[in-house]
Amino acid sequence: MSPRFEEIRDGLKLLISEVRQVALDARDILIKRDAYKSRSLYNRVAYVNTQVASLQKEALEMVSTKTSGPKDSLFLQVISSIASRLDRIADLLLNLDGQAGYLKDDSFLTSYELESFFLEIFSGLGLIFSALDRRDVSLAVKLGQVEERLDALYAERFSRIIREFGEKVNPENLVTALMIIHYLERTGDMLLEIGEKIIYFILGENIKLEQFKALGAGLKASGQSVEPGRLDFRSIWGGRSGCRIGVVGTQEGEKPVLFKHGPAFKLTMERENLELWASLSPGLTPKIKAFVPAREGQEAALILEFIPNRALQSFFLDNTQAEAIKGLKLALETIAGFWRRTKVAKTVKAEFTRQAESRLSEAMILYPQLISQFGSIGNLKVWPIDRLLALAKGFEEDLAAPFTVRIHGDFNLSNLLFNPEKPRIHFLDLYRSRDSDYIQDISVMLVSIIRLPILSAARRQWLSGAALEAASFADAFAQEMGDTTYEARLAYGLARSFLTSTRFIMKENLAALFVSRARYLWEKLVDHGRKGLDWASFKFSRNVLSVPTDTPHQPPVRRGAPDKTAENPADPE
Repeated sequence: MSPRFEEIRDGLKLLISEVRQVALDARDILIKRDAYKSRSLYNRVAYVNTQVASLQKEALEMVSTKTSGPKDSLFLQVISSIASRLDRIADLLLNLDGQAGYLKDDSFLTSYELESFFLEIFSGLGLIFSALDRRDVSLAVKLGQVEERLDALYAERFSRIIREFGEKVNPENLVTALMIIHYLERTGDMLLEIGEKIIYFILGENIKLEQFKALGAGLKASGQSVEPGRLDFRSIWGGRSGCRIGVVGTQEGEKPVLFKHGPAFKLTMERENLELWASLSPGLTPKIKAFVPAREGQEAALILEFIPNRALQSFFLDNTQAEAIKGLKLALETIAGFWRRTKVAKTVKAEFTRQAESRLSEAMILYPQLISQFGSIGNLKVWPIDRLLALAKGFEEDLAAPFTVRIHGDFNLSNLLFNPEKPRIHFLDLYRSRDSDYIQDISVMLVSIIRLPILSAARRQWLSGAALEAASFADAFAQEMGDTTYEARLAYGLARSFLTSTRFIMKENLAALFVSRARYLWEKLVDHGRKGLDWASFKFSRNVLSVPTDTPHQPPVRRGAPDKTAENPADPE
């Protein structure tokens, strides 16, 4: 360790000591009512602020001048983060002095036993340097336990204050007491974040303490090793589900497992669906090793079998065309087999327009001009998407799938693991699985192929072929099932997926293309419905499944009041 590095390390140790002195002064002001400590407190906090700025500047210089290796750079970044939170703790404690001046009765706080808060704060400050210097995850976890105890102390006193407010006794003192315990509780939040930064340094992954505790509980329940110092955690499969997903390795000889942490209702549904799919098609989905239900919060955790295969999407992106098509065919054949096994002679409505409406606000955030666009193109009127959806929704009420199957619910390329050598396919992320219309799975898959970020003209032409091949497979399945309204429902499903996919697209010209394809399908459906034609006769151009090599710009739209004389099948008027 270089002298300069050692200096920064010692600087952190000194900073922790100074913040402890700040806490001692704040305690004396509140509990001993020692007004003479106010100046000392102010001076100490000013010194802490200066030391934090100096330490962070030194750490930044060492990182930017590349005088340290990757691990040392991470250490310096973590020290800087810890310093900023120590700075915040000092400021929170300084606020206590200002609040104390509002007290009408010096003895008022005695019954609130604030000493308990300070004992926890001293305990937490005493853990920081040892946890970081020893790389001790268990000590970092104890920082989170300090925060939990401070929360409990706050909750108890908060309830008492609210009760006393109802008795209308000393309201000014009660407001002051509430602010004081709030600042003390907030120091616990800072200690928790420091613990999480230390875990980040040790594991090399940003992981919340709540997630880490759920991971430990899940590993223990699954019979895996739970020695914190020997865990290897790697985040994978980023998505928009709100779940944290990672591969966890423990001791040598033990197979890694998949850790999933997120909203309890999602993971509870996924567990139930995994159990159902395993009973109907063993080996198709990962095995459940353990489930950690939600406790105080709203988060739960799943420990699953880790399947070390690649996502099918990666074969498309890597241009391994033969293997990509092989995997796609296997995925389609597998899901079709599952549909056949779960088929029930009961009609069902997928309500694609309702699904699109529920995501409309998200699409509006990125592309309000595309969603709310109205005007005219020549004699053709262009209506805002919400008005077009409202009309299309009325006609969809006449459409139902002639049978029900168990669908995947999010059947896209990234939720399929493929081993081309065996060959074998596995399905992931089943929390949306339900009894519904198989068109939901087909339409999601088709658009997941089309929206892949591939720029080469030749490869995009190949993608078009892959999408058309998947559509032909779906055509054959519908014919086998005698599904006469398949194409109309597929148009509704594709329009929904085109619109909702704009949430993932950062290129406006491509988003415009997807919105225009959704418009085309909805307008065609509305026109068909207005004419009162049989849905079995509905057809749409398969060009909507093509992947253009040069995404065109939107045609110009004249803004303002629509031309009332123009012909437009989607005119809601």
